[in-house]
Amino acid sequence: MDVRLATRCLAATRIGLGLALFLAPRRVARGWIGDDADRPGAAAAVRGLGARDVALGVGMLAAIDDRQDDADLHRWIEAGIVADLADGAATLLAGRTDHMGRLVVAMAASGAVFGGWLRSRLR
Repeated sequence: MDVRLATRCLAATRIGLGLALFLAPRRVARGWIGDDADRPGAAAAVRGLGARDVALGVGMLAAIDDRQDDADLHRWIEAGIVADLADGAATLLAGRTDHMGRLVVAMAASGAVFGGWLRSRLR
């Protein structure tokens, strides 16, 4: 597997999800946080999370082409792992144990694991 291509795919996924959360917070987050997604404060928080994921994805893409040293890319991937773990933990702490809550936790965990795998494969 081409690790740099896989890292670009992870970055693009972060950017896409982040844009969706930022542009349509109520619609995109409803499955995650339920009817609370319709509250203005929730929409503001979801937009902030979306912006975070866009920034993480853009940072990864900017760092990926430095073939001399992957230290910056390592840090961007590590930041994404922390963000994914925080999303999963926040979902669990909110008591979301229904189907959608488990799906969000699984997505967050898989993102963290995939990020860790990518991080281990880079110089």
